[in-house]
Amino acid sequence: KSHPLLGQLQQMLAAYGYGIEPSGTFDRASEHVVIAFQRHFRPARVDGRYDASTGGTLERLIAELPSDSRTA
Repeated sequence: KSHPLLGQLQQMLAAYGYGIEPSGTFDRASEHVVIAFQRHFRPARVDGRYDASTGGTLERLIAELPSDSRTA
């Protein structure tokens, strides 16, 4: 089942350079991308689940991108 917040997460991950197609569905590919993101930016807890800490980190990173690089 598709969910708009998952689509937004996927768009942000894609904007930061992760190879993910925004679908709104948290499939295995999405889980693997979240795990990769967590390993790099939040290694204290790598579980493949999108949570407030992961989202906050991703939002800060997106905000630091030059405005012409943002696609989300």
